[in-house]
Amino acid sequence: MKRETIAISDEGVIVAPRDLGAVRMSVGEIAALLGVYYPTAKRHIRAIERAGIADGDYSMCCVADGHGVHPEFYGLEMVAAVAFRVRSWQANSFRQWLVERITASGAVKSAPAIFLSYGAGVVVN
Repeated sequence: MKRETIAISDEGVIVAPRDLGAVRMSVGEIAALLGVYYPTAKRHIRAIERAGIADGDYSMCCVADGHGVHPEFYGLEMVAAVAFRVRSWQANSFRQWLVERITASGAVKSAPAIFLSYGAGVVVN
């Protein structure tokens, strides 16, 4: 399987492959993309894994340390999760790009209106 990465230029332009499902990035690559230090990215990745929000790619090579076995590469799900946890201009640009890509693809559909009734005849839209 070919491994793809996402990059961001100094001007904030996101360079991503067409097939986002093929994105596999190391902790160092995620840190460089989001403009944070390696230990910061690693700490957030471990917290996301512990919370069960996202996981790495165990089908590729893994690293064993004193705390267990961790994947060496992570997919777009982990990159997005870390981007929403850190604060940098690169992470902000990536979040904006991600939201624009999701909404432009038609993945987000408008939900029907939900009406709730509280008490005697009060309707909230």
